[in-house]
Amino acid sequence: MSRDQDCSGCRLFPPGFALMPEDFPRKLAALKELTGLTWEGMADALGVDPRQLFRWRKEDGEPNAGAMLSLVRLAVRVPGGLALLIDEDVTVIYRPRR
Repeated sequence: MSRDQDCSGCRLFPPGFALMPEDFPRKLAALKELTGLTWEGMADALGVDPRQLFRWRKEDGEPNAGAMLSLVRLAVRVPGGLALLIDEDVTVIYRPRR
């Protein structure tokens, strides 16, 4: 079987192509609940304008790469946050920088 036919090396998302999950607004709300933050507090924690967070919640935009990285960084600090965000069963041990 050629490498092209062997899916063990297949990429889930080819370079330059990724889709946000349809339930991203639900995941965002669930992550907010896990953090215990208000929407304004979550926007502040992510370093985005609260209006941008509102757009993501209403499916009127998507986080850019920097905002997505901030979401992941927030999610790893909350028990179950990263698993919720990426739909994967993961275990994260968070160790803040010293």
